Amino acid sequence: MEQPSVHRARRRHRGVGGPRRGHPSVRARRPGARRRRPAALTGCVGSEGTAPQHSNTCTIRGVRETNPTGSPVLHVDADAFFASVALRSRPELTARPVAVVAHVYIASANYPARARGVRSGMLATDALRQCPELTLIDVPRAEVEEVGDALFDIFHGCATAVEPGSIEEAFLDVGATDWAAAIHAGHALRRRVASELGIPISVGVGSTKLMAKLASRRAKPDGLYVIEAGEEAELRTTLPLTDVWGIGATTLARLTRIGVFRLGDVDGIPQNELQHVCGTAMARRLWRIRAGTDDALLRPVEQRTVLTAEGSTAGYGRPDHTPQELTLACVERLCKRATRAGLAGTGITLTLRPETGGKAIVLKRTLVGATTGRDTWLSVAADLLAGERVPRLAGLRVSLTGLLPLDRVQHTLF
Repeated sequence: MEQPSVHRARRRHRGVGGPRRGHPSVRARRPGARRRRPAALTGCVGSEGTAPQHSNTCTIRGVRETNPTGSPVLHVDADAFFASVALRSRPELTARPVAVVAHVYIASANYPARARGVRSGMLATDALRQCPELTLIDVPRAEVEEVGDALFDIFHGCATAVEPGSIEEAFLDVGATDWAAAIHAGHALRRRVASELGIPISVGVGSTKLMAKLASRRAKPDGLYVIEAGEEAELRTTLPLTDVWGIGATTLARLTRIGVFRLGDVDGIPQNELQHVCGTAMARRLWRIRAGTDDALLRPVEQRTVLTAEGSTAGYGRPDHTPQELTLACVERLCKRATRAGLAGTGITLTLRPETGGKAIVLKRTLVGATTGRDTWLSVAADLLAGERVPRLAGLRVSLTGLLPLDRVQHTLF
């Protein structure tokens, strides 16, 4: 029988599973805990074919290299994260258009809703006009934060290094010595997240972080995709700059004015001109992408220093919250999450977002010692609000800062 080709192996793989009822208790990994070798690499199944061959020679001074030269990088991204979390307890809605609402805007839409033109950032009223059958759900903030924490617990349990991108995405070094092992690990990770958390994730595998991120986009929704050597070589010439992660709108506009629309267009621009237009750092990055020596090094966060919770005053299908009520809810969630993670905070920051827009109001306080005490932080937060003339708010964010492991601050807790 003919052996399956890599081309077949790199196509999107689905069927890991959708939202399901019942959720495990959420336990965060203690910072500084020793990580065991990823279990996902032992006895994994689910991928076929020989591994594509890649070469990567990128090195960066002052950064600990966490993946050996030439080893693949994984980019893992939860699909329609807020919506997927909200649908865990509503499996009957999975195939219907659903969106979650923050304040009066769409925060996340599932794929049936996206197929009908619903997008994040739309006004909820506009989304309903676009898709009258749309089901709207208020963002389940507490559940979203808990699932985000649990997702990263799984990442840390399956990888030797994790570089966070947001609450629901990260680059992973799974310790794979070849491409087949990386693909196996990606399949195992998808199965584990679906089983334990009841949400779908997409996994991209590539030789660098950019290629892994492009692959995860192509894997969506609920799939795995590998960018192999032939496709990578083509992308390094034909990829539109709009698809290159990390290029801002202003830089993009400047590059298009000199005729740089795709990566290959960089070759026709004199070195000095490119540096003048987009800056030395960006010019060097573009040259490295063209040469295939762009960033493949993960920069893991060994210890969290900040935990954040946020909320909106207005919601869908619920009464509006006052700033005091929002602050109370955020502080209580933060204290629970910090305790689970074995962390204590030394400071608190309130970021208030006025309803009329404009500059956010930032209020800060630092304590002498670290604590996870709910009453302490509630009192500090209330005092900060009382000392400020608070306008009508769209929402607010509360952050516990200066986090330390509890075993380093026990003497300050009594």
